Amino acid sequence: MNAHHHPTLLLRRVRPYGEGDPVDVLVRDGLVAAIGPDAGADLPGDAEVHDLGGAVLLPGFVDLHTHLREPGREDTETVATGSAAAARGGYTAVFAMANTQPPQDNQT
Repeated sequence: MNAHHHPTLLLRRVRPYGEGDPVDVLVRDGLVAAIGPDAGADLPGDAEVHDLGGAVLLPGFVDLHTHLREPGREDTETVATGSAAAARGGYTAVFAMANTQPPQDNQT
């Protein structure tokens, strides 16, 4: 599988935004292709199917105020550990504060 290939996913029994009864959601090529009882019709053989038992389905979160502490304070956090924790919590993007030593960003 190359880095640009998005598998077809069928997410069974999810609640988009936590509302209503669980539904099925088909994701094809990285985009939502169908929602509802017929979402899983005509699945390709290599499709991934996940029964999520009523879990809430949300878009990825974005954290605009992240302290990754690298360089200078790697004893408290690193880019790797902070990014892994964010991903585990449903964040798809984090924006690091420039409070590192030396600062990794500036106003320009």
